[in-house]
Amino acid sequence: MKWFASNSIFDSIKPAYLAGKVIGFFTCTIDFQQHELSKSALDQILYVVAIVMDVYALIISARTAFIFSDSILLNVGINSSVYLGIIISLGVTICNRIARCRMFRIFETLYQVDSTLLSYGYRLNHQLNHLLSWIYIGTPMLTNAFFFFAGDQSSHQFSSLEVLMFLRTSLVFMLFGSFICLTITSIYMRFRILNEAISKEFPTSLTADPHRTTTKEATDVVATVRCVGDLHEKLSEAVIEFNHCFALQILLMMASAFGYTLFSFFAIIHALSHPEIEQAQQVSVQNIVYGCIYLSFIIQVVVAGSLASQECKKTGVFVHKVICYGYYEQPTLRQLKFLSQQLRSYAPKVSCLLFDFEWPFLVSVAATLLMHVIILVQFDLSIIANKV
Repeated sequence: MKWFASNSIFDSIKPAYLAGKVIGFFTCTIDFQQHELSKSALDQILYVVAIVMDVYALIISARTAFIFSDSILLNVGINSSVYLGIIISLGVTICNRIARCRMFRIFETLYQVDSTLLSYGYRLNHQLNHLLSWIYIGTPMLTNAFFFFAGDQSSHQFSSLEVLMFLRTSLVFMLFGSFICLTITSIYMRFRILNEAISKEFPTSLTADPHRTTTKEATDVVATVRCVGDLHEKLSEAVIEFNHCFALQILLMMASAFGYTLFSFFAIIHALSHPEIEQAQQVSVQNIVYGCIYLSFIIQVVVAGSLASQECKKTGVFVHKVICYGYYEQPTLRQLKFLSQQLRSYAPKVSCLLFDFEWPFLVSVAATLLMHVIILVQFDLSIIANKV
């Protein structure tokens, strides 16, 4: 694991940050030694270039009609998804620029949490986080490279610069989506370590020693309880900061992913009903693969967000078990009750401010996707019947 050596959360996210800066949706500079955020003249130029490329790509898309099939519904749907994807690329760059300080504050908070946990003897596996960062950024790059060299022939109607801009738009979606998942995963890992620390420091089951804390000074136990409350509050603040920093981007990206996936499934059904058009089938297969990749973004965000929210809520459950299964002096018991009340009223969930990312949300997405595919197929059949 020498290649993935990492000593802090900042080292862990460095590959994702550098990839984002190369693509152009991170237009600020992080000092990984001093852990400071700044803006340079190069950042200003990169920001302007990224905006110009997105605007130019939007103009090209508006002037070009992407015709994939004889179905009007399919052509309109795919074109709308392309336009929305370019708007997302533009919106991500602007939103990241505006919310850069709050985004940086999330990782500052996680760094403080890591330092406190380390002082109690609990060290996070930053190498695993670093490895996840490489996986998150490597998968989109390899996927886009594969489709770029083995993709359809429709890209030949564009110049090299135009193909580069469309490739950048796709990379912005995938890489920033990976960065979102990496951020949620980082928060989740710290909630889990905090809960593991609680179960080791205090009795949380019938089989645990109820007098585990009686060998320590009451002031030390109270200090530990207060530290647990402080760490949970910091991680909860990181969740809230995440919700505000990434809400608009996630909402737009999910809308685009849902729309593209919807019309990709519709395209493959439409192509199979017209087996004589071989080129339409090839394009549909490539679209369905892209659609599944975009759909995986929704699944990853919901799964990671649900796990983080569950671990956040589980901290309160562990504190209740600590009160139930242990014997404590009066100051310690009073502090535990205060902590229990704090956790009961302060347990945020990962969300986009409109809906929480929980397991039922995936069921709703699947049901809505299936319903709209059926509706599109019915409309397509009625159009074919009218032509006949």
